[in-house]
Amino acid sequence: MINRKYNVVGVMSGTSCDGLDIALCSFWYSNKKWKYELVDSKEIIYQKELQRKLIECSSLNGYDLKVLDIELGVFIGKEILKFIHNSNIKIDLISSHGHTVFHNPIKKIHHQIGNPFQIFKKTNYPVVYNFRELDVILGGQGAPLVPYGDKNLFGEYDYCVNIGGILNLTSLKSKLLHGYDICPANIILNYYSKKLNYEMDINGELSKKGKLNNELFNSLNELPYYKKNYPKSLDLIYIRKNYFPLLQKLKSEDVLHTFVDHIAYQLNNNIENKNARVLLSGGGSLNTHLIEKLNYFNKQDVKFIVPNKKLVIFKEAIVFGFLGLLRFLNKKNIDKEVTGSSNSTSSGLIVNNKIF
Repeated sequence: MINRKYNVVGVMSGTSCDGLDIALCSFWYSNKKWKYELVDSKEIIYQKELQRKLIECSSLNGYDLKVLDIELGVFIGKEILKFIHNSNIKIDLISSHGHTVFHNPIKKIHHQIGNPFQIFKKTNYPVVYNFRELDVILGGQGAPLVPYGDKNLFGEYDYCVNIGGILNLTSLKSKLLHGYDICPANIILNYYSKKLNYEMDINGELSKKGKLNNELFNSLNELPYYKKNYPKSLDLIYIRKNYFPLLQKLKSEDVLHTFVDHIAYQLNNNIENKNARVLLSGGGSLNTHLIEKLNYFNKQDVKFIVPNKKLVIFKEAIVFGFLGLLRFLNKKNIDKEVTGSSNSTSSGLIVNNKIF
C-alpha cells in the first residue's frame, strides 16, 4: 500500500432530491487501517426547477432524460469548480455518486444521471462514477454500497445508519458484513412537509402536531418488503407503488406523525444487538422528534449517537469519496456479502482522458 495521502472530492445527490453534498477529504493508510480527514465541505440546495426535474426524472422520455443528465453534469462540474477555487490542495480525483433514476435489481436495471464527461470537461480531474450498475448486472442489489466504506472508516461502531431519502443500515459486528435498506424516510417526510408549504419537517415540528393513526401504522408494518431477508433494497418506483397509496386521504400532519413512528419502530426492529452503539447520519438525524421516537421504541438499551453536524450531513459523500479512491487504486469497494452479487468487485467507471 502506497503510504501517501489522497485528496478526493466526494459528491452525493440523494433520493430525497433536496441538494448536492460535496466533501473534500484526505484519505491515507496507516497501521493497517484507512483514515480520513474532512478538509472542506459544502451543501448546495437545489433550486426548485432542478429539484422538480429530479423528482420527476423517472417519468421522462429518453431524450429529455439525456438533456437532464447533461444539465446535472454541468451543474455538478460548475459547483465543484467553485468549491475548490480557493483550495491550495492538489486534487487527485472526483468521485460522483450520480442521481438515481431507475433501480430494479430483479430485472438487472439501474440508471443514474449527472453526466461524468461534463464534470470532467469542467474540472479536468479524473472522475469515478457508476458504482452500482456492475453489481446489479452480477445479480446484486447494487445497494446499499456504503457498508464497505463504513467498515473501513467507522468500524468502531456496532451499526451505521443513514436516515436520508431511504433509511439504510450497516451491521459492523456481525460475522459477515451486511447492510440493507430498511424503509423510506425523507422521501415521504419531505413530500408531506411540502403539502404543508414547508421544504422539510424541521426538528419534527410538523409531525409533532399530528396524531398517530394506528390503522396506518399497522398497515405499513405489514408490507411484504419487511418480511424479505437481506440483501434487499428500495427504490422510488417501489415506494410510490406500495407506500403512497396507504397514505392517501389522511391529514398530512397525521401521516408525518405516523410515519415518524414507523421509521423509529422499523429501525429498532432491525437492530439485533443489545447495548449497541449506533452512529446516525443523514438529514433525518437532525429531526429531534424522530430521535425521541427512536428512543421511545428502543427496548435493547441501544445508544443512538448523533455526531457533529458536518458528519451528519456529509458522511455519505465522504464514503463515496473513499469508494471512488478504492476504485482508482483497483481495490475492492463492493462486498458481495452485502449486495448478494456473485462477486465482490472494484466497481465504478473512470473518466481519465487527456484533453490536448
